[in-house]
Amino acid sequence: MPDTNDAIIDNLKPVTFDDFGFIDGFLKKYSLETCDFNICNLFSWGLFYKLEYTMYENRLIFFNPYNSYVLSPVGEKLSVEELYKIYLSFKKIDKNVEILALSEDYLSDGQLAEYFDIQNDENQHNYIYETKNLVSLSGKKLHKKKNLVSQFLRQYEDHYIKPIAQGDFDEVMDFCYYWRETHEIGSEYLDIEFEAIKTILTNWEKFPCKGLKLYVDGKICAFSVFSRQTNDMAAVHFEKYDPEIKGAGQVINQETAKFLENDYKFINREEDLGFAGIRQAKRSYQPSRMLPYYKLKGK
Repeated sequence: MPDTNDAIIDNLKPVTFDDFGFIDGFLKKYSLETCDFNICNLFSWGLFYKLEYTMYENRLIFFNPYNSYVLSPVGEKLSVEELYKIYLSFKKIDKNVEILALSEDYLSDGQLAEYFDIQNDENQHNYIYETKNLVSLSGKKLHKKKNLVSQFLRQYEDHYIKPIAQGDFDEVMDFCYYWRETHEIGSEYLDIEFEAIKTILTNWEKFPCKGLKLYVDGKICAFSVFSRQTNDMAAVHFEKYDPEIKGAGQVINQETAKFLENDYKFINREEDLGFAGIRQAKRSYQPSRMLPYYKLKGK
């Protein structure tokens, strides 16, 4: 049975903007498609969750004490025994700890099931789309989306798009609070999501994010925030639209894809977290594939 390694947890340190360059550079060495490993997610949500990190044998390890999990180590694949040693080390400081977003490289190792219970969490599956499909909206299954875009363009000829910029905090957050009044999603989740949005908007020039705002009658009616995930994939982190403006959701989705089309073949629109409305909306855009999400609990 592997022993623990106290150095793993002794060297934990909080994630701060001082570490941004190092963490971003390390992540870019690896093609990690799961949105948990996106630098913008790690810092926007992570600062609220008081995310910590450490280096172990040239692997980057993130620990979320708020939600009791360790992300799968970033770097060359470890042996299952080494992975279990990491798990036991974190279990010393959090008895409920799990390992999340496990790299699929480990699944072929027959030892994995000897040390861990393995779960493929459907609520955390990432939705992957071909960018060109979100631009063209071609085909029978996306015909309704295309019609809604056409209706919007006919009805709101004065609409326009602007990029999100430093200083847009009040405008975007005011819209978020308006949007919240029209949606029935768990209040705790939205509280935390809004904190993540605030972190990005407040530190816009520090994040490698871009964003778009859609206007009708001179007022914002939708926005999106997105960034690089891998060399050929972008991730859309936040997207909100006014449900009273028919077609606004479809237009901001398409405009985001148009903005990204020349640089990224794929778009990761992240997970649905088990919310029925979000799941229905993301499935309706016909993802090209679903990215599995494996969780480990030690035996």
